[in-house]
Amino acid sequence: MKKSVKLLMSISLCMCMIMTLFSFNIHAADNDNVQLYYADIGGYYGNGGYWATGKIAVKDLGENKNVVVHYTTDGDTWFDVSATYLKKSTDGYDIYTFKTPMVEWNGFYYYKYNWTFAIKYEVNGNTYWDNNYGQNYSVNISNFEYCQNIVLGKCKLLSESSYKDVNNIFRGNVMVKDYNPNKIVTIRYTTDSWKTHKDVRAYKSSYQPYSDMELWTFDINEDAGVYEYAIKCEINGQTYWDNNFGDNYIYTHPF
Repeated sequence: MKKSVKLLMSISLCMCMIMTLFSFNIHAADNDNVQLYYADIGGYYGNGGYWATGKIAVKDLGENKNVVVHYTTDGDTWFDVSATYLKKSTDGYDIYTFKTPMVEWNGFYYYKYNWTFAIKYEVNGNTYWDNNYGQNYSVNISNFEYCQNIVLGKCKLLSESSYKDVNNIFRGNVMVKDYNPNKIVTIRYTTDSWKTHKDVRAYKSSYQPYSDMELWTFDINEDAGVYEYAIKCEINGQTYWDNNFGDNYIYTHPF
């Protein structure tokens, strides 16, 4: 009888330890000490291949930080790539940038590439993860099926692309998190190094490729060689900016 009681107590103690460890791991994965800021895909098949790139926000918990992206391109083999410190953001987070090695173009007309990843942050002997609540993050690109080639994490809006068309109209795309349908998106820009500036409204595109964020577009019908701009989003009395971490976005037209 004593042996049975001891056995039951041992099993209960083990179960409590497992539950405690399990709860700790969930907490460690879902904290805000490390957060994906955004991720997207760079490159194109004519340039040899593609890679995943993005930015990461970590709390400044001490010196000697180690920020690593743990990723796979085939679902079986995992690799690590170190992120590099970029700068401190206005909210106090340290911003790191990452870029995975290029996956070479397969040489075929039809292609699909995928990156699945999580982020590890080591500091002061502690390890923190952002694994998207256990789901990991994914970005992918293909020319024959739907893909998610941009993921917004901590950031609420992002300048996705900009270009000047054949009619000398400066155009661009903005991705905005779809957490409220009532929003105003504005582009603030200058062509004279901020001696003057103008605001133009962006408009929600009729083409919406993603379910969790919105594509907005803007047109600036002012011919110039250089455009410097930032993006403002107003939602329910709150204003959010994407100014490229204080550096603004700069487009220089190649003459």
